[in-house]
Amino acid sequence: EELLYVVDEFNEKIKPQPRHKVFKKGLWRRTTHVWIFDKKGRILCQRRSFKKTVGPGLWESSVAGHIGPEDNYFTGAVREVKEETGIAIDPKDLKLHKIYKDHDRKEFIGVFYHQVDIDKDNIKMEEDEVEEVKLIDKKTLKNYIVYKKSNSWITYGYEKEIFALLD
Repeated sequence: EELLYVVDEFNEKIKPQPRHKVFKKGLWRRTTHVWIFDKKGRILCQRRSFKKTVGPGLWESSVAGHIGPEDNYFTGAVREVKEETGIAIDPKDLKLHKIYKDHDRKEFIGVFYHQVDIDKDNIKMEEDEVEEVKLIDKKTLKNYIVYKKSNSWITYGYEKEIFALLD
């Protein structure tokens, strides 16, 4: 079973725990969100698998996932990008936007962005995680998330994360 990087309320590392226990006990954990831009400034977004228990079939950032006990924010982000899209990136190529504390979800979220040449038809989606991907221009994404003009998007505080990135 997947082990998660468990932290205290100050983001200090505690003993790793199995995923189901972390959620059952409501423990603090680390996660990562990666926003991938193409050369035209469009953003790669993924539709969550319909097999997911949280937000099945809803759209979200390019990549989102939990950080394992052996990862830091950068290596966790690189691993999640590779797992969910098949895109191999180097940690030094990621731009850290911010790390913020989400009290509702009990997560410390590392938000990154990365610009790369993308051919969405070559994205290798992880079947249990991703239903489909698409490139969305910034204005449309801002309408969907910030101005809530679509109810097909997960809203894990993404409006806080990307508002600066979309300007």
